[in-house]
Amino acid sequence: MSANRESSLVQSYIELNKFCQSGDYDRALKATGKILQIAPNEQKAFHCKVVCLIQLLNFKEALAILNNQKNAALAADLHFEKAYTQYRLNTPNDALQTVDNAPELTPPLKELRAQILYRLEQYQDCYNLYREVVKNTTDEYEDERKTNMAAVVANMAALNPSADLPQFNANTYEQTYNTGSILAMKGKYNEALPVLKKAEQACSESVIDDGGTEEEAKEEAGIIRVQQAYCLQQMGKEKEAASIYQNVLKDKPSDQALVAIASNNLVVINRDTNVFDSRKRMKAATQDGLEHKLNSRQRAAITYNQAILAIYSNQPEFCKQCCVKLARSFGLEERAALVEAASLARDGRAAAATACLLRVGGLALAAVQLALAQGDRKAAVKLLDESEYKYRPGVIGVLCTLLSADGEYKRVSEMFTDVYEHYKNDERFASLRAVWRGAAAAHARAGETRAGAAALAALRAAAPEDARSLARLVKLLAAHEPDRARQLAKELPRLDRLETKVDIDALESSKWMMGAKVVKKTVQSKQEQSPGTPGSELGQKTKAKRKRKTKLPPNADLSKPPDPERWLPKYERTAYRKRRGVRRDVIKGSQGMSTTATDQYDMSKQQAASAAAAAATAAKSPRVETKQADNAWQRKQQQKKKGKGRKW
Repeated sequence: MSANRESSLVQSYIELNKFCQSGDYDRALKATGKILQIAPNEQKAFHCKVVCLIQLLNFKEALAILNNQKNAALAADLHFEKAYTQYRLNTPNDALQTVDNAPELTPPLKELRAQILYRLEQYQDCYNLYREVVKNTTDEYEDERKTNMAAVVANMAALNPSADLPQFNANTYEQTYNTGSILAMKGKYNEALPVLKKAEQACSESVIDDGGTEEEAKEEAGIIRVQQAYCLQQMGKEKEAASIYQNVLKDKPSDQALVAIASNNLVVINRDTNVFDSRKRMKAATQDGLEHKLNSRQRAAITYNQAILAIYSNQPEFCKQCCVKLARSFGLEERAALVEAASLARDGRAAAATACLLRVGGLALAAVQLALAQGDRKAAVKLLDESEYKYRPGVIGVLCTLLSADGEYKRVSEMFTDVYEHYKNDERFASLRAVWRGAAAAHARAGETRAGAAALAALRAAAPEDARSLARLVKLLAAHEPDRARQLAKELPRLDRLETKVDIDALESSKWMMGAKVVKKTVQSKQEQSPGTPGSELGQKTKAKRKRKTKLPPNADLSKPPDPERWLPKYERTAYRKRRGVRRDVIKGSQGMSTTATDQYDMSKQQAASAAAAAATAAKSPRVETKQADNAWQRKQQQKKKGKGRKW
């Protein structure tokens, strides 16, 4: 190498070092280009060029340079850089293969491999690798590794809430947030809320201490507030949760995943109300690029809610597309079939909905519910009879009810006989007391004596202390197998051990059909009427009946005899006159009127006539008192009161 070339190469490396130290990666990239023009085989310059492209977020160009066959020798040892570019380009499987092909798993490659496993949702392997890295590494990034490990445990808790998971000491607000998330994923929402509030406060203080503004602190704590809202929503406090979601979305956070989760949860709160708002929220929850920012569990929940929203929006075809996506992309075939069947049933296609449910195994009971909703009992019985659940106690009870409603008692008896044969040699035989009790009643209705006896014998074997069932068995066997009945009757309890406080008179009375209260009153009255021992009347004191004081009306006149018609309704009394509407004759003609018309509208004469009529009425009923005429001043006051409401 010539002296000029060597000096220019040294000068270029000095510039490259200066630009890298100052973080000016654009000029550093140009410096690497200069060096590679002078010396194309410079390994360090090539490495710096790849790092500069990664720092400038130009991952595609960095990967293209690494994959170029001309640079194969220079890129032979850059396994970490190649795997990192593949990871950032959302190809985690290729990145994992690149890491596994490396000759040695260095600490940086181990951490990168743990991140790749987290993206691939292999949480158990990821946790084991992080635990190894944390155990063997001590540097300034220890808190970040513990935070990532807590995030892995939170996702493990979401998949298996009952698992025994490790706990962490929270040193940062991120670790506190992940601790609260673990509690939330386990269903301990009351315990998670105070932890998340503590994390929110610590987050705001940390951002402000680092020189950030309140708006930046609010945005940083947005994910913590959304997690709090999730806990409130799961606790049934949907109004408070919706308020937090809306406040977070009003701030327009830059995190696309946060917007998607908050919008999806608002759609769940809206249900079938406010469909327009739900469609707007769902559009924000299904934007492009979210498939790399949300895990499969979150994306499946959004797709499921999108399918249900399509039912509310009367979009059956779009609902079907969402169901296909649920089944193919996320493997949720049962849930997809349920949603699609609900959409078909809403459109009135019950037969197609039933076929959709039966196409997937394990949804026979949903098909039965659909048939019962349509009022088709025979189809429901057929589905239950052909299902894998036909020998379960609950299904047996449903079949018994449905068949009995149609009067098919013989078929009910045959069903219980089949159930008896199925459980005859099963260890669960003794625990099915309710089934054998129902079987005995069903056989009795169908007139199957032998089958009823077998059911009662099964009940006796299941509950030997049940004397009532034994008595029924003895009664049933008495007609056909008297010897066996006598043998079993010896095991019945003696009469003196039974309840002897029985009132024979009360049992023989016909009033027991009217209810327990009537029987009780009858027994008490008989006990009062029954004579006691001789001489017992001497010691008893007769209670004197309390005499109530007669109440009189306020205007009663005791000097006059009472009105014999006082208890009759007014319209049945002799003095009653039906009130008729006052009809005023319209005077037509000239102003000069006849004497008859004048008398008719002379109010002084009308008042005299009404006074005479009142006097006649008073003479007929001596208890009715006439009201004294008011004086002129009182009449004037009454006229003033009447005139107050008039408007002229």
